[in-house]
Amino acid sequence: MTRANLLLIRELNVNGDGDFADVMIQLERPLTPEQKRALRVELTRLKQVLDDPDTDSVVELAIHNILGSAAAQSGYDLIEF
Repeated sequence: MTRANLLLIRELNVNGDGDFADVMIQLERPLTPEQKRALRVELTRLKQVLDDPDTDSVVELAIHNILGSAAAQSGYDLIEF
């Protein structure tokens, strides 16, 4: 089985009640420490400058700005047990 490079981005406290939102990203290769730092900075910056930012839009823009076409947003399902 081929291993996928996946990144889970979680926005904390999205509604002020402690809830969170997740976005799954498939990467061509694992992030470097520098890319992780740049992505975290860009996520924070976009959340502050966008009007009424939703998690998906913030993540999509940040990924595009930092990684370009080296990543794609992925849908996912959750199974809890």
